[in-house]
Amino acid sequence: MQKFEYKIVTISVAHLKKKDFQSELSRNFDEWGAEGWDLVKFEPVTESWFLFDRGSTTEFIVIFKREKSSGLPHVL
Repeated sequence: MQKFEYKIVTISVAHLKKKDFQSELSRNFDEWGAEGWDLVKFEPVTESWFLFDRGSTTEFIVIFKREKSSGLPHVL
């Protein structure tokens, strides 16, 4: 049976405004992809003060997963 491990990254909206954000994010995603991490979800987190207020996005949650290594050799 396959087993997975997960990596959860939080990105604040303030961080998105950094001058080199896109190149930094691209480098990180390339590095994580090379390590076998697959992007599962990129979800905005909103903060609302009133019941019917749509709120504003304060951060993003990014979830990656990869197959967990069993550490045992594969037997055919």
